[in-house]
Amino acid sequence: MTGRGEKVAIVGIGSSTLSRDGGRSVGGLALDAVRNAIIDSGVPRDKIDGVSGIYSTDLPTVWPGYVVESLGLKNIVWSNCSSPPSANTVTEGILAVAAGACDYAVCYHAKFRWDMVSGAARKDPLRRAPRGAFDPAMTMPLVEPVGVPNGMFAAMQRHAHEYGTTREDLGKIVVNNRNWALENADAVFHDAPLSMEDYLAAPQIAPPLSALDMDMPIDGAMAVVITTAERAADLPNRPAVVEASSNAITGGTDFFFRAFDSYASYRVLIERLWNKSGLTIEDMDVVNIYDGFSSLALEWIEAAFDVRGEASGFLEDSWNAETGKLSFLGRIPMSTHGGNIGEGRVQGFGHVLEAVRQLRGTAGTRQVESAKNVLVVNGNNPVNAGMILSAG
Repeated sequence: MTGRGEKVAIVGIGSSTLSRDGGRSVGGLALDAVRNAIIDSGVPRDKIDGVSGIYSTDLPTVWPGYVVESLGLKNIVWSNCSSPPSANTVTEGILAVAAGACDYAVCYHAKFRWDMVSGAARKDPLRRAPRGAFDPAMTMPLVEPVGVPNGMFAAMQRHAHEYGTTREDLGKIVVNNRNWALENADAVFHDAPLSMEDYLAAPQIAPPLSALDMDMPIDGAMAVVITTAERAADLPNRPAVVEASSNAITGGTDFFFRAFDSYASYRVLIERLWNKSGLTIEDMDVVNIYDGFSSLALEWIEAAFDVRGEASGFLEDSWNAETGKLSFLGRIPMSTHGGNIGEGRVQGFGHVLEAVRQLRGTAGTRQVESAKNVLVVNGNNPVNAGMILSAG
């Protein structure tokens, strides 16, 4: 809400190409996405007066000043740098417009497939990252024996020990996302089917996770334009109205040397969304669940549907073996664009764009009939964000 009690809405969405090798710099990808979002919004360039991007650790990321200068945005009165995941920069734009810090905010994130997140990229000298680029304090890349995956492995092993979670449970999440990606022409896996048998046959890096459980590094960028619902009425697209947005930090936040401790923060975020919006999970028509790792998605599902420790049975009840897709509560699909695992790793930005498409009714064969409310969640403790978007 703004200071005048007015709601905020996403009115423009944009993306660069998504691919394993885009032939573009990370800056060029960001400019493509921002330009496309502004054009889609119908907002004149000179009215864009706010900009926010992911610009922090987990480089390479793109400084807002680069975007402003390169696109000739001459009237910026508010800017911001956020840490991943992508929903963080979107929520910052929501808050800025709501507070009146700017009238039209463009929020973006760009990713580049470099050697610290892709083993294949190590053979390309143009994709070499400076030492310590993921985290200046740790100098531990994602694909090395020590680093973020260790926290994921340990958390999933703990979950399996406490609740009996199996690889088949994770497989339902991965196969669901890969099957939805087949219907998304922009997804990097739009032509790469994956069956449950394929998933279970994949070699495990550290039980129970395999490479298929991780999001797919790509070259790509995405962006949104945000303004008030009142201004949105004069723009060409049906707005995606923000009913609530939040993030949360609680409990253990060190994910390098111990198991991830994320579920408690997920519940804090989810409860905030329900309380602020007056909605519940039963009101959702789509849930776009963050899947940086399938294990993170599993705990987000537990938090969103309040089924802690019951995920195995809940996923089984929601699984359609014929379609290879999940349908929660008998009707709610998950991550209809394919998620990070199927569409590609822009750290959750695709979850936001797909929510807007569903609410506009422009998701093509993926379209959920009469979609009115979408839950979007991103990240892990301590870097997470979420929102509920509704059709305007």
